[in-house]
Amino acid sequence: MGWKGLERNKLDYILTDLLPVELSELFSFRPLYDFLLGKPQQKTITRLIEQLKKTMAIGKETMFFKKLATMPLKYNILKGTNSMREMSVVQPLSALNIFLFMECYQKDILNHFGKNHNFSIRYHKKNTELYYKTKTKMETQYFQRQSLRTGKGVVQQTGSYFKIAPFESINSFSDSRIWRLCNFHFSYYAKIDYKSCFDSIYSHAYKWIVERNVIDSKDAQNSNLFIAIDRILQNINGRSSNGLIVGPEFSRMIAEVLLQQIDSEVFLSLLNKKMEQGKEYNVFRYVDDIFIFSNSQEHLNIVINKFKSISENYLLHLNELKLSKGETPCLPKGWLEKTRHLSDTFEGFFFKGNKSKFDELSDSERHLVKSDYIHVDRIKDEIVVLMKEFPDDRRTTVSFLLSTLLNNIGKRRDGYTLFEQQTPGIALLIIDLALFIYAFCPSFDQTRKLISMIVYMNDEIDFTNDATANDKLQKAIRRYSFIFKQGNLHDLCDWFAFFSEFKISLDVHTETFIIENAKEICNPILLGNILLYSKYFEPFYIEVKSIIENIVEAQLSQITKKEPMLHKEFWFVLVFHNCPHLSVSLRRKMDDIIIKIMSSAIGNEPYSIMTRLVCEFLQQRSSSGNKPDESIFNWKHCKGISGQITYRTYQRTIFKHYRGNKYGLYTSVD
Repeated sequence: MGWKGLERNKLDYILTDLLPVELSELFSFRPLYDFLLGKPQQKTITRLIEQLKKTMAIGKETMFFKKLATMPLKYNILKGTNSMREMSVVQPLSALNIFLFMECYQKDILNHFGKNHNFSIRYHKKNTELYYKTKTKMETQYFQRQSLRTGKGVVQQTGSYFKIAPFESINSFSDSRIWRLCNFHFSYYAKIDYKSCFDSIYSHAYKWIVERNVIDSKDAQNSNLFIAIDRILQNINGRSSNGLIVGPEFSRMIAEVLLQQIDSEVFLSLLNKKMEQGKEYNVFRYVDDIFIFSNSQEHLNIVINKFKSISENYLLHLNELKLSKGETPCLPKGWLEKTRHLSDTFEGFFFKGNKSKFDELSDSERHLVKSDYIHVDRIKDEIVVLMKEFPDDRRTTVSFLLSTLLNNIGKRRDGYTLFEQQTPGIALLIIDLALFIYAFCPSFDQTRKLISMIVYMNDEIDFTNDATANDKLQKAIRRYSFIFKQGNLHDLCDWFAFFSEFKISLDVHTETFIIENAKEICNPILLGNILLYSKYFEPFYIEVKSIIENIVEAQLSQITKKEPMLHKEFWFVLVFHNCPHLSVSLRRKMDDIIIKIMSSAIGNEPYSIMTRLVCEFLQQRSSSGNKPDESIFNWKHCKGISGQITYRTYQRTIFKHYRGNKYGLYTSVD
């Protein structure tokens, strides 16, 4: 394998579980991870862990200081079809804070899960080592190529430091034997969920687990797990006690602690009513989605009311508008069958059969995409009808259809040839169809699927170097430029790195709209992507650079001497501190802010040591005295970025196992 001899390192947690999946590929904690692996840093971290564990054992002192508080970078992505979801990226200091918290409390959390997973079907279990297993030799080779090229970046945002059991996704649960048999064993079902679950979680509610009485909870030991959770959640969220940041796998784990507590209280309360799980009822909870089965409507209502009353003790409320009940069996949603029918049409575009049968074909027939005429206009009409009939299910419909195309085109990685002739004709036809589908719901995950399709095709068509093919691809994308005016820029962010690598530009009117929108959003990661994209044309680049320099200047002026990391504007320092495109004077201002933070972090308290570590990371310089172009934001270049996007998409494709066609890569740390 590409990582032969690699052993699991505890710091891997920073890579796997602390960043949202829906984040620009140019942003990464890998350079921070590499820095912390240095021998001097490892010695410092070891001392920190020992110091914190001693404090934890004594139990009287505060475990995590308020001075560790930082402000996350918040941004919005598309949720479902029409609403938005706020995501958060934690600062490097918070990443280190979380890592040390997990080092101290990992066993306590996993023990809690082991004792309290009465209803949970997604909780964390301990893993012992890192390994990768794949279904085919070709996929193993594919992984080797990616791991050699990107190193540990391939496991970033996998959420795989711990083993997730017993179901890694809600789709795998709904396809399971357990789900199907419950539809036979019970006559009634209900589905409920918590309203704005993560946003509604109150950090002090974890203290209430220690003692029912809010006042009594103040007498609990400072090192108690639930007291520490309260502190850590405030530290990583700008000292706010309202809401749990959305994005990192860490947040799902911590939410699970509270949700399992509610489960346990519901379970015991039902037991007191002589209601046994598996007999009078059955409950399955996947994060905040709760599925209830029962043989009587009375028992069904009792279970629902118990969840309602007990969760309200922790300030969580059921979403009454999304409550659904019925008789078993639970029927799949109406959109699914009609979408499957259209998906079958897409399947007809491609050769069906295993690799050995494919290799037996004659030279003229040995291509995955059939040469048959594709009735694109008629298919587009069917798509429009489907979207119109099920407007609330557009996201899942788009995901299903694009996954069907991607799963077939993605066989290119397994040694299949896609096209009969290496000309862009039929490739552009499929790309146009994919763009048409994508336009109905241009979410972050669908963006990556579309980019991945083009990358697989590029192995044969060579859009990057063939001027004719490149021009045709650009025209195809520009036809759908309205997406960049109507869509959410954070969901479209990866397109800018892709355009930069593939030498593609949008029209001037669209670019102007994007810049004005980006100025209003004022997100440093988004602005960084646009700056790198603008480099294709010098006058445009100079204009964009001037705009961004003015924004950065204004943001830096808002940062005060008191707790600078608690300012949201500090994110402009984190993203742009090593940007080679900004003026020297502006970079010096950012350096001055970092130096002042470091000079104030004196002493041997954990806060001071951790702050100095982060500042040392931000102050790294080459032998020539320059900062590296790659820090938590990669200013180096966009070359190869599309391959990273494609590989990560391959790991995460929804509906990848459609019809039991399980040819995906499975990652684990067990």
